[in-house]
Parts: sequence; structure tokens; C-alpha cells
Amino acid sequence: MLNTYILLFYEYFKVGLFTIGGGYASLPFLYHMAENYDWFTIDELTQMIAVSGITPGPIGLNMATFAGFKATGILGSLTTTFALVLPMLLITTQVFRFYLKFSESKCTKSILYVLRPTSCALISSVGLRLFYNLVLENDITLKHIDISALILFVVLFLMTFKCSRNPVIYMFVAGIIGVIVKFC
Repeated sequence: MLNTYILLFYEYFKVGLFTIGGGYASLPFLYHMAENYDWFTIDELTQMIAVSGITPGPIGLNMATFAGFKATGILGSLTTTFALVLPMLLITTQVFRFYLKFSESKCTKSILYVLRPTSCALISSVGLRLFYNLVLENDITLKHIDISALILFVVLFLMTFKCSRNPVIYMFVAGIIGVIVKFC
């Protein structure tokens, strides 16, 4: 059992250390864990993403806490939460000191220039993977498309460009539509 906690700490420390761009950027790491450990499945991961998106707090932290709880209970959730936050605390304090000292440096500006598209690529790959898992139902031949999920995706996707609203509104609308589709 101690090995599980050490492994949980190690994996989530890596997530905290190498995730740049927020909670969604941590999803490739979480998919890797779902494929390599029995802590949670990919289906449970998609549920964690949905629940983490509508619960208060940072999405990555919510997912880590839930995954740790799913793996080994309350001590697991404490382990994963601490492991995820620790590198951020250490790095943030050092980066802030560095940034104050070198904020006008060409090297610093170049590093930030490269990190932006990298984060965008990671988040986009996860978005495509989520679309594939949820709408295409793991069938690339397009024989089993979940039409209601596809319509919901298109409508909400277009709404985000037409109407600049709080994301909670979109989550709320999607939840209501999901209940209507499921029970009607």
C-alpha cells in the first residue's frame, strides 16, 4: 500500500511539475495514468473532467483530489493534492523572483513565446481526444456517432463564439439538455 502512495505522489508531482497552461493541460498525463494504472478508467476520467469543470476550484486540483480518492481514499486524495501543488509552489516562487529580475530580457520573452503554443497544442490534443471519446464513441469509422452529443457540441461551440458568457452558463445549459435527452 505504501508503494501506491509513493507512486501516486510521484505521478502527480510530475503532473504538477510539467503541466503548463492550467488544469486541462494536465489531461494528457491523466490519460497516461488511466491507461497504465488501475486507479481510474478513461470513462471515469471523462466524468472527472465534467465534475471538475462544474465544481469550485481549479480543475486540475479537483481532478487530482478525485483521482487520489478513487485510488486509495482520503489519504490518496491528500497525497495527490499535495503532490500536485508542491511543484507549483516551489516553481512559482522561483519564477517570480526570476521574472522580477529579468522581465525585460529577450531570453525571458523568447521562453514565454514558446510556452504559449505548447500549452495550446496540449489543450487542443486533449479536446480532440475528448471529442473522439464522447461524440464518436471510440469508433473512428463514424458508424456510432452520438448524434445528441454532436448537436450539443456544435451548438455550445458556436454559442461560445457568438455569446461571450460565463462558462458556468454553458455547463448549466448542457446539464439541462443532458437531463432532457436522457429522460425523454
